[in-house]
Amino acid sequence: MFDERSISLLQAEKLLNKCGLLAVDNADYRVGFYTEDEELAATGALVGDMLQMIAVDPDHQGEELAVRVVTHLIAQASRRGKKCLYLITKNSAAPMFRSMGFKQVAETSAGATLLEWGRPGISEYCAALEEYRAKPGEKLGCLVMNCNPFTLGHKYLISRASEENDRVMVFILEEELSEFPFSVRKMLAEQGTAEFGNVTVLPGGRYMISSLTFPAYFSRDAVRTRQQAEMDAAIFEHYLVPTLGITDRYLGEEPFSQSTAVYNEVLSEQLHSVDLHILPRLCRDGEAVSASRVRNLLRSGETEKAFQLLPPTTRDYLADNLSEAKKWLSR
Repeated sequence: MFDERSISLLQAEKLLNKCGLLAVDNADYRVGFYTEDEELAATGALVGDMLQMIAVDPDHQGEELAVRVVTHLIAQASRRGKKCLYLITKNSAAPMFRSMGFKQVAETSAGATLLEWGRPGISEYCAALEEYRAKPGEKLGCLVMNCNPFTLGHKYLISRASEENDRVMVFILEEELSEFPFSVRKMLAEQGTAEFGNVTVLPGGRYMISSLTFPAYFSRDAVRTRQQAEMDAAIFEHYLVPTLGITDRYLGEEPFSQSTAVYNEVLSEQLHSVDLHILPRLCRDGEAVSASRVRNLLRSGETEKAFQLLPPTTRDYLADNLSEAKKWLSR
């Protein structure tokens, strides 16, 4: 008999450490299952739409506590309006979660498996993209970008793809983990590429460089970058490429971010069904144009220098909304 209750990270930390799991204080909800002697036998957490930090004390293996933890967390998530849930686990544990109704999305050679429960999931995501599918014989280029904000560098990469393909899909990262909001980043990308008649800008959703598939992109955690990049690449290769008929993917060389440089390397190793193009960065005054450089110039008050790295559409927006942009940059 186990007593279940909401607990804190401090209460869960000892068991998480014992099970070799990272104890992170970012949970929206955390449950613990206690023995009659008040010993914590199992725990798990709900972080947004993800189930994380699921641990069962080795002394209580075989008592179906993992099932009880997951069932409890799904019920808690449902009460919070979550319809689709995700978890990443070891490949060896994936069969147990599949037996609970989870669907396997992808796995990596590093031993991690992504699973999901509920709807809408990866199938619905791909179905929504079918209308953009390449016609027979059509070259379809693809770029995945943050555009924080949209710069001349982004426009240069897209222009190259536009010249070399019949159509181009540009996916903008949808996570609200950047200084500029998603709605603004997507709008600036749309405005900045309007002159190209063959470019479509779409939200990236949960399956392209998101906190689900590639959280290290946002935290710049170099230690976990490769494993997470492999997961993101696997999803792109196994779902996005066949759904859309993508023939070419474009990346910019990365002289600044180690995590993005590793990501480029992983894509080079893992994407076998598309032609991968890693283009040199556009330079101005001997320096590579980057969104991080623009943000730093804006923070330091060097607005005119920042504007020299931006297309007219982004410059006009910032000129009209500079005070709001500076608020975002100061967070």
